[in-house]
Order: sequence, then C-alpha cells, then structure tokens
Amino acid sequence: MIAATVPLNNDFKVMSLIGVAHGVSHYHQLAFATMLLIVRQEAGLSFTDVGLLAGVFYGVSGIAQTFAGFAVDRFGARPILAGGLAVIAGALALVSLAHSFAAFAAIAVIAGLGNCVFHPADFALLNASVNQGRLGRAYSIHGVGGSLGWAAAPVMYFLDSMFGWVGAALIGATPGLVLAVLVWSERATLIDHRVKARASAAQHGTPPAFNLFLQPAILLCLVYFALIAANTVGIQQFAVPAWTSMFGITENYAALCLIVFIVGSAAGVLVGGFFADRVRRHDLVATVGMMTAAVLTVPIATASVPPALLLPLLALAGAAGGLTNPSRDMIVRSATPPGASGKVFGFVYSGLDIGSFLAPPLFGFLMSSGMPSIIFWIAIALYIVNAGLVLSIHQNTVRTVTTTAPAAAE
Repeated sequence: MIAATVPLNNDFKVMSLIGVAHGVSHYHQLAFATMLLIVRQEAGLSFTDVGLLAGVFYGVSGIAQTFAGFAVDRFGARPILAGGLAVIAGALALVSLAHSFAAFAAIAVIAGLGNCVFHPADFALLNASVNQGRLGRAYSIHGVGGSLGWAAAPVMYFLDSMFGWVGAALIGATPGLVLAVLVWSERATLIDHRVKARASAAQHGTPPAFNLFLQPAILLCLVYFALIAANTVGIQQFAVPAWTSMFGITENYAALCLIVFIVGSAAGVLVGGFFADRVRRHDLVATVGMMTAAVLTVPIATASVPPALLLPLLALAGAAGGLTNPSRDMIVRSATPPGASGKVFGFVYSGLDIGSFLAPPLFGFLMSSGMPSIIFWIAIALYIVNAGLVLSIHQNTVRTVTTTAPAAAE
C-alpha cells in the first residue's frame, strides 16, 4: 500500500493512534520528573539530585535513541514503539518501590531506555502510513499529543494528594501499558515502513550512516533540538517550584499555570500543522514563533506581572512556541534521504535528549541557589539563538536537497 493512496479515515486513525502514543510517552517523561519532586523531601533528595536524576534519564535516552533508529529500520517501528511504551510505564510503577538516590537512578536508566524509541518509531510510522499531502497536519497532531501528554503530567500532584505517592506512581503507569497493547494490535493500520525503505534503497542506494549524520543540515538540526529541549525542560520540570517562589502562589496554582502553558503550546502546534502543509518557508514560521515566545517570556522572567495575568500570558507564550513544531519536523524530513527515516529521526531527535540531559542539573542548581528567575532568562536567550539557528538549517537543507536524492516519501 502506498501512503499517497491512503483514505482520510485511515489517515485519521493513524494520526490519532500515534498522537496519543506520543502523548503518553511525554506524559511519562514529565510524570517521572514530577514524582521526583513529590518524593524529594521524604527520599532525602535535593533539587540538584532531582536535576541529576532527570539528566540520567535523558542522557540514557539520548545515547540510545540513535541505536533505536537503527532498530526501527531493522525490526519495524510498531513493535519497537509498543515495547518502549511498556518499558517507560513499568519504570514509573517502580518509583513506588524506591527510597534512595541509587534506586531512582536505576529507574531513570530503565525509563530512558523506554523513552529512546518514540521519535524514530513515530515518524517512521507516520511517513509510511499517512498521505504525503497531510504530513504537516500529521506532525502537528503528533506534536499536540506530546504537548497534551506533558499537560496531563502535573495531575501526579493531585494523585499524590488523593492516594499518596505510592498510589500515584502505580496509577500513573496505567496509560503506557494500555497504549502498548493498542499499538501492538494495530498491525493492519500501521504500515511497515521497511517495505518502502527497501524499494527506495533499490532505486537510490543507501547512504552510509556515518556520511549521513555528517550532513550540515542534519547536524544543525541536532544542535537545534538540543537547545530547544534545554529550554523546554527547564520550564516543565522546575516551573512549578520556580513560580511558587517568584510569585508567592500555591503549588496547585503553579501546576495549573504549567498546564495552561502546555495546552497553549498544543494549540499552537495544531495551528502550525496547517501552516506546514501550506507554506514553503518553514524556517520563517519557526523564527517568528520563537521570537514571539521570547518577548512574551520577559515579563515572567522579571516577575513584573500579577499572578492573575500568568495564565493568559503563559497560554500565549506556549502557543507561540508550539507553532514552530510542525515546521521544524518538515525541515528534518526534507533533509532525510530515501530509506533512512528511522536513522535520521533517531539521530536528530536525540538532540532533545542531549539538551534535556544537560539542562536539569543546571536548573536544579539554580533552584537550590535561590535563583529561579534565571531559568526564564535562559529560556529567552535560547529562543533567540534558535530563531537564528533555524534560518541556517533552512539554508543548508536547500543546498543538501539540490545536491542529493529527493527527500524520503516513506
């Protein structure tokens, strides 16, 4: 079956399933970090310890993600995705048994191995199963799912209030296990991208992996994702205690602010998907979105707004940042040679884990040192840097496409 002939109802089913699976993966990422904050005092952890444990999680995921891309191209995306969902869900359940830094570190390693599969598997399935004219919207739904998954994670605070942290960890593990079963069962819906990869390789040849990863556009994408992840993880993992300190608000109100920011990001991603299917200059869409988010973050960094205005301001800042996501994914796809979907997306998106590995120890140190506002000044700087970087990615992608084979349509 060729993706270009796939009817709309099948496209919608694929987009929905992969979007929800991506959401569950993001939910488990942030739920793990949230549980660390919840048990911090009882387990004798400092904010620096929490940052280090989050760094272990993302470090393992980043190292393993490129290998996961090779595994996706070798064994198929569907079973790899189902396995990753089951592993990361099991890791969250194990939090209910942990009481020491060493135990949490071991769980972080397991969770990181589960987390490493999602981007190479998700994009391989979308590229193979969805009509090419709807890929921008497919990427936006994928991104919306991820954002909504992050938005759902602060519910761990409320589960902890109702059931205690052991009950919260066990109940919180349920979504990943359910989605693992659903993904595994959809053999007919989720097309095996390896069939197309073999056909593309036969027609265009298979580029050596080492040379593939040294292409300037792909390397720049790796750096871009590392920086944007460092930005995102600082806000998501430490915004609740930071806003509590900066604005004198309750933990529950700060958690609501984080949910609003992430839901705003999801709305921006959804709108960005329609742009991605209709515009050619994806770099300009991404640049405008990031610069707008930087401007909107300034009043938060300066704590110059009353707590009541945090909700609308964060909704707008989240929407501006989210608008960029589908366009960035289209930029990566345009630089992907035929037959290399799993490898390229695995390598490039490992940048998310690299940035997420490096940022938490720094932000944890800033929180422990009583400097929460610096987190948001760093976010502003990274928005500006990435706005310039994405323009360079576009220029190098154009040069790559004009000198190599067409982008993969798998």
